[in-house]
Amino acid sequence: MTAVAPALSSPRTERTRRLVGIDIARFFAVFGMFCIHFGVPFAHGDVEVWIAQFSSGRSTALFTLLAGVSLAMMTGRSEPPTGEALRQARIRIAVRALLLLVVGIALAKATAATGFLLTVIIPFYGLYFLLAVPLIRLRARGLLIAAVVAAAVGPQLSFVLRTWIAGDTPMRAIVDAVNLVDPAHLIADAGLFDLLLLGFYPAASYLPLVLAGMAVGRLDLQSTKVRCWLAATGLAVTTVGYQVSSWLVETVGGVPQGQIEGTVPIEHPEWLVAAAAHSGTTFELLDSGGIALVFVAVCLELADRTGRLLKPLAAAGSMALTLYAIHALVLAWQIVVGGWPLSGVPDTLAQLASMGPALPTDVPNMPAFPRDGHHPDGVVAFVNTYMPEVFLIFSIAFPLIWRRFFRRGPLEAAVSESVRRITDHLFRRH
Repeated sequence: MTAVAPALSSPRTERTRRLVGIDIARFFAVFGMFCIHFGVPFAHGDVEVWIAQFSSGRSTALFTLLAGVSLAMMTGRSEPPTGEALRQARIRIAVRALLLLVVGIALAKATAATGFLLTVIIPFYGLYFLLAVPLIRLRARGLLIAAVVAAAVGPQLSFVLRTWIAGDTPMRAIVDAVNLVDPAHLIADAGLFDLLLLGFYPAASYLPLVLAGMAVGRLDLQSTKVRCWLAATGLAVTTVGYQVSSWLVETVGGVPQGQIEGTVPIEHPEWLVAAAAHSGTTFELLDSGGIALVFVAVCLELADRTGRLLKPLAAAGSMALTLYAIHALVLAWQIVVGGWPLSGVPDTLAQLASMGPALPTDVPNMPAFPRDGHHPDGVVAFVNTYMPEVFLIFSIAFPLIWRRFFRRGPLEAAVSESVRRITDHLFRRH
């Protein structure tokens, strides 16, 4: 939405004042994703490994929780809308959700070369927003209850439904029939069931983080007491979640060797009690969601105590959607030109990317690594070799320059202005 200047100038109220700490938290969320896909800038050895492992899953959780915070801020903050304002807020969020679906599907198609290395999260965001529309009227307590119930039930229900879909069942027939006519599935494997159950960040598993973020956004985030409670709650949740998960994993006799990527495989239900990154289990939500709460509290406090010192990070965080899209496009470019394995990636993946004609053909969703195994040289090689550092510098410098001339980032402005124009037209008709 675009703010309209009042007839008489007045100071910005506390309710509408932008929380810089939230923008800083958004920067750390996308920075974690940069570390996973490009490598950790200015770090090597054990430090690089630790940062990458810590970021895996947790940066996505922070990004998702902050989406919920944004929803709350767009819909009244601590005072949920009612009556006509509620109806209009729901329409605005629904329109924004549909636009995010379109942007996300286009980005997923444009970055198809990344294969299994990147799943664009933006289409999933669109569905998260749509599913959250009926809950906009709730206050913090109601949203918290909804988040707890969704976290307890969602991952298990997802597992059961995916098991049914995998078998010769009417559920499988329904999914196949919908996928045949679902344009988002046909274009970029981002159809209704992909986003709800079968994709990498299914709403059935990750919606609890959005609801928790909405509950956070309904609180008085300018209160130091509230921030302390958020940090303490986050630490308690992640500690309890991790400890209970460890005990349950030991009780069921452990989990299979290796790591899982994405939702729990239906052949191994024992993974449901683990807290593996990106698994979307109840315990992963507790672990990563708790850390996200701590990050939000710390970033809010840092923003107040450091003044303009962290302005570059806040500027970058205010353009998180744009930076995320650019990083996805850059990753696709790296893979196509053969420069991705030059720096900052695990040795096993670097070797895979360099196999050339020997690349396996039976691996699902294989990235478009050069079939001749070539690597770039010259300036292109230099940029790829130092991509972690180059992209970090870009992600801070570009927003600072852009914000000198524009109030919003390119994608942020495009989405917000489109929402304003569409909803203004709809409201005039009614």
